[in-house]
Amino acid sequence: MINKIGLSTVLIASLAVSINAKTYSQADMDKVLQRLDRLEKALEIQQEQTTIKINKTNIKMQKIQASNEEEIEALNERADENEFHATMNRIKWGGEFEVSDNYVEGKTGSIPQFGMTGTEYSDNNKWTTKVRLSMEAKINDKTKFSGRLAMYKNWSDSSGANISDSAEGRKPSGGSGLYVERAYVDYSFSDVLTMTIGRQPSSDGPGMTLIENTQRKATYPSLLFDGAADGLVLSAKLPTILNLKPTIRLAYGKGFQNQANYTPYEANTMAIEDLNVYGAFLEMNLPFKSMGDNLLVFSYVKGTDFIGHPQQFSTPSTNSNLGDMDLAGIYFENNKAFGTKLSYFASIGWNMPDSNAKTVTLRDANGNNMPPMALIKDNGSAFHIGARYDFNNSFKLGYEFNHGSKNWFSFTSGSSDLLNKLATRGDVNDIYAIYQIDLNQFIRLGYTMIDYDYTGSGWHIGTSMKTDDYVNRAYGVYNLRF
Repeated sequence: MINKIGLSTVLIASLAVSINAKTYSQADMDKVLQRLDRLEKALEIQQEQTTIKINKTNIKMQKIQASNEEEIEALNERADENEFHATMNRIKWGGEFEVSDNYVEGKTGSIPQFGMTGTEYSDNNKWTTKVRLSMEAKINDKTKFSGRLAMYKNWSDSSGANISDSAEGRKPSGGSGLYVERAYVDYSFSDVLTMTIGRQPSSDGPGMTLIENTQRKATYPSLLFDGAADGLVLSAKLPTILNLKPTIRLAYGKGFQNQANYTPYEANTMAIEDLNVYGAFLEMNLPFKSMGDNLLVFSYVKGTDFIGHPQQFSTPSTNSNLGDMDLAGIYFENNKAFGTKLSYFASIGWNMPDSNAKTVTLRDANGNNMPPMALIKDNGSAFHIGARYDFNNSFKLGYEFNHGSKNWFSFTSGSSDLLNKLATRGDVNDIYAIYQIDLNQFIRLGYTMIDYDYTGSGWHIGTSMKTDDYVNRAYGVYNLRF
């Protein structure tokens, strides 16, 4: 491009050549200079227009570049989002929300043998909230993870109640914290053999499904075991015999483990052995089509080296291993029996202690030492029966009864039942009605009457004595599942 000075130079040079060749008048010279000025102005205008076009092009290029960067960023975000959704889609979530209102009255501390008449009490309009978040992820064709987080609290209670490991998330804890109630992996070695390891599905088992208005959610009959538990289970499908398709389960777990919080594993200064639990379960469905859906379970559990109490460590010299105990049980249920609207179950259990005669000294609520106590010495037994009639899809009426003998004991300290009725050494009557609002939510109204025949319900230590204690509970429950 010829700039202004160059153009002038060319024109003047051309003019000089022309002047040398020919003489021009002043008027002719003025015309030439005017023409030169016009050319210079035209060149300036052209340069300005060129600059404007270049600037517009640069702006357009910047917009294109910015747009490309936005598109790239959007693609990256979309890729991250897709990756997140792909991960979340591998996890199936579910949940449960429950609120209850409870009215309780009873008597405690009565031992006629010692002339103790006991104290009557009432505790009315007590509200609780329970939340459960369930998750499940299929890792591959052989591996699946399952978990459940749980919160269970009394309204406006933040006292931080001290509860046992098996009851975390299953009894009001005094706070609104979430506990890991279940966390286990199922690994299938084959179509026949499966291993389940971790925090087991050991709560709210058979015997609780009718009153809880749910399908089977746990492995073990609730009369023998109800609570959170850590362990390993091998499940094997046995060959079909007489049209029976039995499954056997071999279990190992810890009822108590001497933890590093108190003493290192390498230096067990407390000299207290772990409570190991071994179990064998055989379950099957009876092959009678007319009977309908049914389940039969035979159970055997052995606990070794029971201790006095897992949470009392301030005086280790008073805590010790007290002996072993065996439990056995038979459970049967029949849902929609013979095509009717009636479902029922029956469960029976036995406990057989083997005390080593050692004793433990525990403290009462005031911090005072209680008399030395040994593992219960005599065998115990219990049974639990129940039925529910579904009048239609909306209304269901049920009744349950259980009885425990003088020395009955089983692993139910982690039960979510506020009264732990299946541990009762005496009689329990429980009647309830369920109104199904829709597929996801229902209301249950119930009344529970417990008449204790002997003291020490739920305890594996001490001498059980006659008592006149009782508890009556009226309650209402709203439950939502999603």
